[in-house]
Amino acid sequence: MTRINRRHFMGGVGLAGLTGMLAACGGESAPPNPGGTGGGGGGGEGGTFTWWDHFGGLQDLHAQWAADEAERLGITIEYSYNEPGKATEALQLANQANSLPDIYSNVVGLPLPALVEAGWLSPITLSDEALARLPEDAFTDGITRLDGEIYGLPALSDRQYWGCTWFNSVIAEEIGFEGPKSYDELLAALKMIADDGTYAPMTLALGAAGRTRDQVDDLAQAGGFPGWQGLRYDTGEYEYHHDSYLNAIELLKEISDNGWLLPGTNSFQVPDARGRWAAGEIGFFIDGPWSPGGVRALNAEHVERMATSGELTPEGEELVITRGAPAPTWFVAGSTSDAEMASQIIETFTQDDYQAALATAMDQPPLNLDIVAEADVIDAYAWLVEDFKKRVFRAPQPQVRKIEVTEVQARQTPPSTDLGAIVQGYLGGDITDVRAELVKLSDAFSAALDAAIDDASGDGIDVSRADWEFADWQRGTDYTY
Repeated sequence: MTRINRRHFMGGVGLAGLTGMLAACGGESAPPNPGGTGGGGGGGEGGTFTWWDHFGGLQDLHAQWAADEAERLGITIEYSYNEPGKATEALQLANQANSLPDIYSNVVGLPLPALVEAGWLSPITLSDEALARLPEDAFTDGITRLDGEIYGLPALSDRQYWGCTWFNSVIAEEIGFEGPKSYDELLAALKMIADDGTYAPMTLALGAAGRTRDQVDDLAQAGGFPGWQGLRYDTGEYEYHHDSYLNAIELLKEISDNGWLLPGTNSFQVPDARGRWAAGEIGFFIDGPWSPGGVRALNAEHVERMATSGELTPEGEELVITRGAPAPTWFVAGSTSDAEMASQIIETFTQDDYQAALATAMDQPPLNLDIVAEADVIDAYAWLVEDFKKRVFRAPQPQVRKIEVTEVQARQTPPSTDLGAIVQGYLGGDITDVRAELVKLSDAFSAALDAAIDDASGDGIDVSRADWEFADWQRGTDYTY
């Protein structure tokens, strides 16, 4: 694989450019108070370390873990949770104020070399014992490792899908339907609930454009799209207007037009939708594998009513999902004054007891999926994790094959309108020709990629659209380079 020295990597982008990109990738919510009680601006000073993350279902676990590890290490750890829609902006504001937390979760959404060059990250030092606990393929150049140094620790599995069909098992038994596998089976079950009139058929977090985008991306891939987030693996071309995207969006449109969504769903953020679902009076909720953990924090009684049939495919076909190499879960801030101690804190996330605690929390599944079978989890969560093992395959990633690609990714500016906003507009009636809007979206993303490639090439970086093509990729197999 071609290698590039990170110290000469970001020529032309710089901190100002990175700040602009961070603003572009921020959530749809207004910038919050960064939260937490201090820390940054050098971090670790006086034996106090700050830790921020965006894992709603892990708040109790992480608060207790911070307290226990602080006592063991003889330091103070101040833990804070930021709601996902606000977490990126919270970190951006903290960085601008020179007060990044010493440890934070990966929600920024920029390539690893860009974050390293801009000073957001410190190398993570792991002991031999910690490294031995991790899978052999845990670290990937350009994703979690750069120039032989680790900058991001994966703690969560890459083998997962996000468009899980969750349903209320009590309502299913009362009304008389089984967990749907196809679009028509879901529509039939929703009609049964609506005809009965006792419960609301469904809710979603349609007010959260980012979450809507992620779920439609997932449903489209499950429906046969040969790529991810609109970009085809085989040709390297954007194709948001592929039939699999149209089918997934039309499914949501039919559900909405039939009046099967809980009133207010079109404006619900994730906490709103999950809160209504957790009350136990709604039949269906599409959410990620983290849903039981999030629900338990709202209404523990509902967790035992949760069931899942996996992810829908249009005709009930065998599900095939493709995901990239394990992404970083945890970073150490470049501004911390004690990267060694921050690394020791992060190292605890490799321990079997932490991985077991992750499984028990029923949020995103742990890197070690096998540990879930022995954890105290509901049957639906255990079944879902076993399904991940069968259905999720390793995707090709251009930055893994050629690290110079991350120079382009760092320069790429996303269009002002995204998939989630288009879906919102179509369901709300502001958009009538959704295919035409998706064609425009494909063209906009393609133009942005071409512009970033041209910009990088102008600075002497050897990249072209061919770097995004994987003609030898085959759906349903792990890609090898």
